[in-house]
Amino acid sequence: MRNSYAWDMLEVRHLRAFAEVARHGSFGAAARELGYTQSGVSQQIQGLERIVGAPLLDRPPGGRRPVELTDAGRLLLDHAEHLLARVGATRADLAALQAGERGQVTVATIQSVGTRLLPAILRGFRAQHPGVTVEISEARNTTRLMEILEDGSVDVGLTALPMRADLFEVHPLGDDPFVLVAAVGRREQRLADLVGVRVLGSRGCVLQDLVGQHLAAAGVDAEAYDLFDDNGMVQELAAAGEGVGVVPRLTVDLGDPRVRVHDVPELPPRTLAAVVHRQRHLGPAAARFLDAAVACAPLLAA
Repeated sequence: MRNSYAWDMLEVRHLRAFAEVARHGSFGAAARELGYTQSGVSQQIQGLERIVGAPLLDRPPGGRRPVELTDAGRLLLDHAEHLLARVGATRADLAALQAGERGQVTVATIQSVGTRLLPAILRGFRAQHPGVTVEISEARNTTRLMEILEDGSVDVGLTALPMRADLFEVHPLGDDPFVLVAAVGRREQRLADLVGVRVLGSRGCVLQDLVGQHLAAAGVDAEAYDLFDDNGMVQELAAAGEGVGVVPRLTVDLGDPRVRVHDVPELPPRTLAAVVHRQRHLGPAAARFLDAAVACAPLLAA
């Protein structure tokens, strides 16, 4: 580190090899992930350590135990992950710029928005821009969605707030209130009715913890509070009488005749939004998709 000019030799390949070794705890696993030989990965790490001027990994003798990060390695890994994310975002920005109007837009969405709101957004967007390819992926939660927005894997995210305001530009789409979902014939209509009842919720909802907190604060002792990844499963269990769902309204099929849906005004609604990274250059296709998403906000209110 005494020779600052050594840092001019730093390359993305060094950081990528280091990040993969740190993630897998093994030179061999990192080599398979990157398509390198194991000796090739070792050379990248040795070159990086020469540039940094400090050992980054502790290599247990015999190679049977996972390698471990040194203090310098832990510090470098934090910066390396951010740098690699920016490289990925830059690559995506340049691809979007070159693609122009007849390019593609990559969209990630949480499950409920993808099921209830995304189809309407797509109809409006395709009517105006039929030549653009839209790639869609599902993010299991808002935290994962922020990660792939930051590294440039996707252009636009459709999710629930909160998001990091310093990194992401937020375009609100409207509020999604919590509702109580019970099988036809059950007595539960309010949170106060859930004493001794199995409560069902959505694990992917960033505000779902508020349900449990509110029940505890109100002295409502539920039999259990079970969370599921699949919103449809929550509704199926509620319809079968296996519990009562307390979930955001957008996660529910309101046309299901087997259940009754009741408002829960005691809980604050979640706010849905279309989000983009503040430092990304949105290509024309992505910018127009964002416009189409915002234009669908009145549908959510309705």
